[in-house]
Amino acid sequence: MKSKNRWAAAAVLLTAGWLGTRPALALPKQEVAVVHTKLGDIVFRFFPDQAPGHVAYVKELIGRGFYEGTTFHRVIPFFVIQGGDPNSKDADRSNDGDGEADRKLQAEFSTSLHYRPGTVGMARDVDPDSGSCQFFIAVENIPRLDGKYTIFGEVISGLDVARAIADVPRDLKDNPLEPVPMTVKLKMMKVPSAVLSLKDGPSGEVLTGPGKPKPYDPGDLRWKAPALETRGPAGAVVDAPEGVPLDLCIDERGAVLDVRFARLDTANAKSLESSIKKAWRFTPAQLDGSPVKCRFSIEASGYQVVPSRVPGTPVEASGEGLTQPQAVVVVDLPAGVMTPEKEPALRLTLDEAGQVSEVSVQASCGDKALDEASVLAAKSLSFTPALRGKDPVSVYLNVKVKWREAPSP
Repeated sequence: MKSKNRWAAAAVLLTAGWLGTRPALALPKQEVAVVHTKLGDIVFRFFPDQAPGHVAYVKELIGRGFYEGTTFHRVIPFFVIQGGDPNSKDADRSNDGDGEADRKLQAEFSTSLHYRPGTVGMARDVDPDSGSCQFFIAVENIPRLDGKYTIFGEVISGLDVARAIADVPRDLKDNPLEPVPMTVKLKMMKVPSAVLSLKDGPSGEVLTGPGKPKPYDPGDLRWKAPALETRGPAGAVVDAPEGVPLDLCIDERGAVLDVRFARLDTANAKSLESSIKKAWRFTPAQLDGSPVKCRFSIEASGYQVVPSRVPGTPVEASGEGLTQPQAVVVVDLPAGVMTPEKEPALRLTLDEAGQVSEVSVQASCGDKALDEASVLAAKSLSFTPALRGKDPVSVYLNVKVKWREAPSP
């Protein structure tokens, strides 16, 4: 019995020793991109099997030194950081996001890859084949981009750096107040075998996407404006710098979700942003009597809530310098229905292409069915885009309804 135990113990030791010296499976080495920034390094792998054209061209640009000195010119928390525009190398911020390399790429949309935290995609215009050099890195799950923007890589190190860049103070165009330049090099490195982007996930967006805060529209009778309720506890009141207007997003309870700055030279912006998020509370904005996420601007003097000044936010069609679209909504009355004494008042939101994106009833004609018919008729309209100078803009437009009676039998 004693001898048997000794042999058993020896067998255990031999087995343990063999397992301990068994070589681990080596991770494969691949050529990766190392993006160096002042906040740290981001390393991403390439997906040549999924997007061979994009991978080959981006590697070519990196090898040429194309990305040296470009910046992350568009950063949005819970969404993406975007960079690589040659226009971002100079001090002119107005054209950041408009630049291209020497050619455009044909889209290589994937049916198996998804936008997860760290997924790297190619930015583009409306044309699917307009991607060139600007890339973006998702910092949360963004399923609405799946199959619409070419995925050519995935972060394997430095996702925390990407999220830190997404959180830097930014202006109304989402351009960091202090530029975040990059250098990009190719390097051979071991990469993990698992690919996170192969697995779908629920949306992590907060400020963008279908659940984004709605822009406050004082011209819409359905709105009740938010109001600043507190700027912090006694002895710790947080004031905005004099003359520095802010753009804010608040949640349904009135807590501040996001802060953007109208001036690039705002001092101590990071500290101010953090303090505002912690200390400021608003009465909730209400739409049709219900609290909603809301986006608006606020003047530093008097803390007055005004419509958001973020570019792309709709403005009044009757505003100064605008070429205003003209419209009357024509509604066919059903046979046998008398013409109502009142006409419903409608407020339309038109996008930059002149398409109707939203219709709200400001005053009823007294017949709910005819109100709904008026809304449907308005949604079917399209307009010549409203212009400010030569640039199309999104607008709010108040329109009248004209009844058209059914012909007599």
